[in-house]
Amino acid sequence: MLESKLVGTRKNLPKGAKAVLAALKQAPEMLSARDLCFRMKLTKLASDSAAPGLTTVYRSLELLTRLGLVQAVSVGDAEKRYEAIEEGEHSHHLICKVCNSNIKMKDCLLSSIEEIILREHGFSVSEHLLELFGTCRTCTVAASTIAANKDTAPAKTIKLERKGDLK
Repeated sequence: MLESKLVGTRKNLPKGAKAVLAALKQAPEMLSARDLCFRMKLTKLASDSAAPGLTTVYRSLELLTRLGLVQAVSVGDAEKRYEAIEEGEHSHHLICKVCNSNIKMKDCLLSSIEEIILREHGFSVSEHLLELFGTCRTCTVAASTIAANKDTAPAKTIKLERKGDLK
């Protein structure tokens, strides 16, 4: 399947793209291209081979995304984050606007909506993206704890004293 998606005389992924894909598969979280490049340079310090440069990482991510091996996710800032996925699969994320953490959703919740769209509008959805932005549980608890402490904290009174007489 992968070979049929590659164009021209190329039958295999370029070396840089293989390295990028391997690094993404090992990453515990989504990474920006810059973070991925930095992480690859750190891991390559211990080995003899050189890590790909930032341009190669960007080009590789573009190719891997086009081939359906990597998913690009917009998390609300200027840089996309990338994650390795199984060919033909995708994932959705819950993104906290307070701490920027993200939670990968286990299931795709849009298949029933796609059926309704097809039935009511005759529109066949070929692909979709879903990122939901809000506040994670940890940040919600922290905010409510801070608010509760403000309500129960005793008010402090500051007494101002004037030194000397003003004439």
